[in-house]
Amino acid sequence: MQHIICIFGILFFIVLFVFLAFVGEPFFLDNYDPPDLSNTTLETEEWLANFQVWALVCVATAGVACFLWYGLGQGVFKTKAHRTYGKRGWWCILFILPAAAICASIFFIEKADSSLWSAYLCFILNGFGLYYFATVLFSPVAVKYTPIFAKQFRRWW
Repeated sequence: MQHIICIFGILFFIVLFVFLAFVGEPFFLDNYDPPDLSNTTLETEEWLANFQVWALVCVATAGVACFLWYGLGQGVFKTKAHRTYGKRGWWCILFILPAAAICASIFFIEKADSSLWSAYLCFILNGFGLYYFATVLFSPVAVKYTPIFAKQFRRWW
């Protein structure tokens, strides 16, 4: 039962961040800080569609990293449940996947005169936020305290 809860919890966070990437973040960028595209040939709708693609890349990469972490915690580290050595290193290595997606998104998004920092912030939220919260809340028992500040977060939660 614990495995099903963890898997559905990760899936819930992925769906939540996909919803944010397709509905919440474009609404925020379009209404509160509309992009000034005077230095590009794109229209606002095209720029927002491009933003959504790269936001989805961040979410998908973070989701893959979450499931890789879950697989490592359930399969590889399960036999070494009482040893903590090396687990945080693997968690940090998997953190590189969302970081690479964020860097690619920042590099490939069409540059605008405004809204760029807001878009960058959304990419960071989509990548790091999903990976961090999904792994803190829904890691297997053998690695549930491995993510940074997981023990404090779980105690507070």
